[in-house]
Amino acid sequence: MPARKTVLKTQSDRGRAKDNFLVAVKNVETYLRGDKILTSIDWTLRADENWALVGNNGSGKTTLLRLIYGEIIPVHGGEVYWFGKRERPAIWELRKKIGYVSAEYQANYDQNVTGLEVVESGLFSSIGLYETVTGKQKRTALEWMDFLGIGRLASKRYRRMSYGEARRVLIARALVNHPSLLILDEPCNGLDIPSRETVLATVEKLARRATRVIYATHHVEEILPSITHVLYMKDGQIHMQGEKREMLRDETLSKALGCAIRIGENSGRYWVAGIRGKNRGKPKRRL
Repeated sequence: MPARKTVLKTQSDRGRAKDNFLVAVKNVETYLRGDKILTSIDWTLRADENWALVGNNGSGKTTLLRLIYGEIIPVHGGEVYWFGKRERPAIWELRKKIGYVSAEYQANYDQNVTGLEVVESGLFSSIGLYETVTGKQKRTALEWMDFLGIGRLASKRYRRMSYGEARRVLIARALVNHPSLLILDEPCNGLDIPSRETVLATVEKLARRATRVIYATHHVEEILPSITHVLYMKDGQIHMQGEKREMLRDETLSKALGCAIRIGENSGRYWVAGIRGKNRGKPKRRL
């Protein structure tokens, strides 16, 4: 029997216009190579929200993001709607409105390309640059690099960049078409702490502007102050979803992750610690 899903709704969730959404996923199932990956997905991203998708590796986060990005088609009557409309947009129209960042992209680029060429490829939603770039398009790419503080990487070869530098170049690539929605699939995967914090500061800067964010991670400490809602994925299903202040509690997080967790908060950032045994109070004093 499928696990029961928990949906926490608050007063602010009720009474909002039904069509005031960027993405609406309705009763979606997906299969990859004959295996069911997502089951009974119902979820809505509204125009004033930023979401964190949290779940262990293999929980279905990336598949859900690819569904939202239009790379995967739902089956068995499920539907995905975008930007307040009930009809499916053309794929290239969708690519201009949604930016996508994945650590996997980093390995797919020719290592001899420059940072600017990587960003320019985002104009055409391609991995690699195969089109002629106009002067206006080049200026747009450079402006985004400057905005993110990586203008110095425009002429630097990809192979000579640190992981953190390359990841920020990918973020600029995702933004070059001025998307309404930015999807980040574990953008800090493989980064050291200084690089991670630089990338997170970049994401926070963007999320406080007009760009809405979906941020997938299995690290609660990456959930930023600008995130308004949290969705927990488990075994290809939405296990829980709701406002951040309700989801980031000891009891809720422990239930979502399947282990006893204590969560703390400082200046809008979170940390977690596991609780061993039955002693959930103060740690025993060592003699």
